Amino acid sequence: MRLSRRFRLILLGAMTPLLAAFLVLSFSASLQGPSIDTLYRLREAAHGPKPAPNPSPVVVVGIDEETYRRPPFVGTPQALWGPKLGKVLAGMLDGGAAAIGLDLVHPTSVETLIPGFEREYLLTLRRGGKEGRLVLAKVQHQSNPLMPYRGYLIAAGAGNVRSVNLVEDPDGVLRRIPVTLLVTDPNGGNPRPEPGMAAEVASRALGAPVVRGEDGWTTLAGYRLPGGTSNRMLVNHATMAGAIPTYSLADLFACAEAGNAAFFEKHFKGKAVMVGTVLDVEDRKLSSNRWVTKPEGLNLPERCALPVMSDLYVDGLRRDSIPGVYIHAAAISNLMTRDGLAETGKPASVAFVLLLAGLAAAITLATRPALAALGLLVVLALWSGAAVESFQNGLVLPYLQGVVAIGLVFPLLLGFRFAVLDRDQRQIRNAFKLYLPGSLIDDMIASGQSPSLGGEERDLTILFSDIAGFTKMSEGMEPEALVLVLNRYFTVMTDIVEAHGGFVDKYIGDAVLAVFGAPYALDNHARAAVNAALAMARAMEDDPTLLATDSGRGTARIGLATGPVLIGNIGSPRRFNYTVMGDTVNLASRLEGANKYYSTPMMVSGETMAHHGDPAAFRALDIVQVVGRHEPVAVYEPLSDARRADLEDGARRAAYARALADWQAGRFDAAAAGFRALAPFDSAAATMLRKADARVGRAPEPGWTGVTALTEK
Repeated sequence: MRLSRRFRLILLGAMTPLLAAFLVLSFSASLQGPSIDTLYRLREAAHGPKPAPNPSPVVVVGIDEETYRRPPFVGTPQALWGPKLGKVLAGMLDGGAAAIGLDLVHPTSVETLIPGFEREYLLTLRRGGKEGRLVLAKVQHQSNPLMPYRGYLIAAGAGNVRSVNLVEDPDGVLRRIPVTLLVTDPNGGNPRPEPGMAAEVASRALGAPVVRGEDGWTTLAGYRLPGGTSNRMLVNHATMAGAIPTYSLADLFACAEAGNAAFFEKHFKGKAVMVGTVLDVEDRKLSSNRWVTKPEGLNLPERCALPVMSDLYVDGLRRDSIPGVYIHAAAISNLMTRDGLAETGKPASVAFVLLLAGLAAAITLATRPALAALGLLVVLALWSGAAVESFQNGLVLPYLQGVVAIGLVFPLLLGFRFAVLDRDQRQIRNAFKLYLPGSLIDDMIASGQSPSLGGEERDLTILFSDIAGFTKMSEGMEPEALVLVLNRYFTVMTDIVEAHGGFVDKYIGDAVLAVFGAPYALDNHARAAVNAALAMARAMEDDPTLLATDSGRGTARIGLATGPVLIGNIGSPRRFNYTVMGDTVNLASRLEGANKYYSTPMMVSGETMAHHGDPAAFRALDIVQVVGRHEPVAVYEPLSDARRADLEDGARRAAYARALADWQAGRFDAAAAGFRALAPFDSAAATMLRKADARVGRAPEPGWTGVTALTEK
């Protein structure tokens, strides 16, 4: 049993979104990272660079190029920098720093070679460790971690060392920090969770522990960290230039040497501090803000003792990577200000993708491809706006997954429609396009039904065109050549009819029967038909090769009539035509033939003139009684724009109208005089003159109305 088109549409509209969603969700993990990075860029385009909290709860002390270039660091191996770093750490501890994290791992020390060289540094580490304000770094490996020098570890305390590991996504980009990590128990017990560097520094700065609940969620000072049970938090970077205040180690050392304790208190009191390398080439990472990074060296904080060195920064230079210490610093800021990014869970992501895929399917199936594409662009714009605003408020929607789902549904459905659904439409259209008007075929396709017998009575305008001189024109022509001439003529005339909203019912030998006002109604079918007739005449004038043969050239005569007709599928169940029947059709044919009598190219009935609505577009010719019709009909000749604008022709038409009025009133002498003056210029006037001359000197019969009885079809 063949499924109906409607059922197949419903089935296709349901299955395609499911298929697209399945494909997208299969690669969702790979799309999530680029999706987040894209949202950074879109957010910046919509809202501008994201500023850091004011004041920033975290600052960075950078071991930068300036540090390497200034005394006393210049020319000194970094292994000998311990006492200088200790002096800066002491200044920050004295200034009231809430917590300090060293994003540096020094596994060796010159203390083993030069005993006492780092005594002050070790004492500072001991002080910071005892006060719980200093955290040293280690790098967690699968087996043994890379630890600080044992002396530093003893001084600071074994409980003050945390991992600085970050989490790479499959594409190598760092977007998340591990809130806790599993560390090996030195006593051989089960691995235990331990806060990472960012979580530990934020915890100490807030004075609250990192707590992992029985449900797997982690909290800090009442803040339920985003990331759920995955134990990873997506970092929400502030993207404004210089968002995290960065102080040069060289300037802070000079500041400590000068004894400027007020500077340290002003800039570090109550702050979380990260100390790390911020060089051009060392420890740089690709992070989720890689497409919206800013030139370095902008919006630097106040200096203490030394001015910023010249030539440190290249104006306008942007790098897609950032020093790793800034990822820790941004995470600490998120934890302290409760500004981390939360990702939608899997059920919500599936729901969003299915919703967008379903909406895309509905739009694609509901309209033509071009309009559907425009509608999908609107959906994409709305989805982008929703995703950006959600991202601005800390929630990451599956943005690219939704975009890809929409992008998959559109071509899939178009392909299915073309291969399956529209196949039936093409078959119907191809089967009937040579026999039925396109609008009727569209109705059949929309209804899903083939045409059936039946008709209705409607007021329409019928155009009947025939070739004058066809017999002479075709004399001596080979049938193939004659067919070529006729086909070209029919093609031009049919195009004109269809361009004016009509359709060609049939070709009868060398004649064309066209209908205006069906199957679809026209605002003014009489005007459309008259305009088509004028265009047909103009085409004959503009192209002398139409109907031209070696035996001569044919000309077209046109008759138009308006009135009730029977139109529909008429015939037998096995063979029928969509056609018109009735007196109006016959009248149009008779008026076409009446042109021979008046030597006019086209003629319309009074009903056509009345429905047209502009009497000035016609001139009255006569009142005639055609063969096979009892009622007389007033006939008119349509006027081209050129004739209407011609003042001389207008004067002649006025004179013709006066002579015609005399004729219809029975004033034959006056009518003959009027038509005689016009006969050299007007073939219709010459015809009327012959009739008037036959009655000159005679009185009109009783009941005279001036009707001309035509005896030929």
